[in-house]
Amino acid sequence: MLKNKTALITGGGSGIGRATALEFAKYGAFSIILDQNPEAAAKVAREIEQAGGKAAGVSADVASSEKLSAAFDEVRCHTSELHILVNSAGIYVFKNATTADETDWDRCLDVDLKGAWVCAKHALPMMIASGGGSIVNIASTHAVRAQGNSFPYGVAKGGMLSLTQNLAVDFGPKGIRVNSISPGLVFSPMTLDYLEENKKLSAGQILALQPLPVKILPEDVANAALFLASDMSRCITGANLLVDAGRTIYLSVKNAD
Repeated sequence: MLKNKTALITGGGSGIGRATALEFAKYGAFSIILDQNPEAAAKVAREIEQAGGKAAGVSADVASSEKLSAAFDEVRCHTSELHILVNSAGIYVFKNATTADETDWDRCLDVDLKGAWVCAKHALPMMIASGGGSIVNIASTHAVRAQGNSFPYGVAKGGMLSLTQNLAVDFGPKGIRVNSISPGLVFSPMTLDYLEENKKLSAGQILALQPLPVKILPEDVANAALFLASDMSRCITGANLLVDAGRTIYLSVKNAD
């Protein structure tokens, strides 16, 4: 499905990014894992190679344009072609407009939104030279509906949808498709850490908000990314795919006492 394709996955050292890198490699892609943690990137690359796939690890903080520029120099040392970019790197900042400070705002927007743009800025010329390709941006259901005390995370993810549409319009004529995925609450390491810090919130409460009472796993999002990255979705661009077990469409009303 992805034979002879090269894919760069940001945030590929854990969670959704790791699952996506493994999935792409399983279907024939050369997965380049970009992560702020060099050990995590190298570990995922080793996992892929031990399974018979092809991979490489690259380290950079996506919030730094300078470090990303150096990272793409390293990417070009591994390959002259790039066909797929998955912008999966991200952080949570859950406050509100008065409790958040400028540091919260800058860090969240830099990692979750600016980093995706800068990665696309570097990747697009390589993708165009390679004959076209696909960009998959990992957004969130926070991008399409507001939840209390989810600022500025929701703002960043809302911007990701606009980034997706603008890139799709500007670079479609060059053979580049750009789509986003909006996962619900995924049971990734970052989410498990969040649940550990917020004892009042349980997995059962989360599942009760979904018509499908299933835990969304990083692999579920990776499957959607595989579809959008491959030629199976060759006529799809500028779209946002919800992977949320129906949570976004579900209006849950508590029974009166």
